[in-house]
Amino acid sequence: MFMHDPVQNPAVTAIVVLSVFLMGAVAAFLVLWRRYEKLLLERDESIEQARRQSVKQSRNTLKGRIAEQMAPLLPGFAYQPADSRFLGNPIDYVVFHGYTELADSEGNDGDLEIVMLEIKQNSSQLSRVQRAVRRAVQEGRVRFEVARVDEEGNVTTEQVPAARRDR
Repeated sequence: MFMHDPVQNPAVTAIVVLSVFLMGAVAAFLVLWRRYEKLLLERDESIEQARRQSVKQSRNTLKGRIAEQMAPLLPGFAYQPADSRFLGNPIDYVVFHGYTELADSEGNDGDLEIVMLEIKQNSSQLSRVQRAVRRAVQEGRVRFEVARVDEEGNVTTEQVPAARRDR
């Protein structure tokens, strides 16, 4: 038998090159597949963590909203619950401190105090809008108006002048 040199046989060379290429492709595929599975696992863990964080935040928000509405009924609330009117936004309550006594004819109108009250749970901070409301009150930018609707449905507003206190 006559043997051919495999290096000089183009068919053998092609098969060797193709085999090496296929082994490299299979190895690359396996490496990439493992990376793909790792990324899928990381994505699933990230989604689960985001879901848990979202549920926790939602619970905290719900607890805060419940606390806001229940505050007048909780021990330590400084005002009569009947004097408190829930708004929710931008502040939680307008308290008409002394209203109950005034309505029951036990107080005089000089005893009525109006309080803008924000309820916060634990170390929650005021929002930007709530800080602006606080600043408006501190600077005396608060007034009382009477809006009157006539028979034709037109509205006119009367501003009641406020007595400025010296700061």
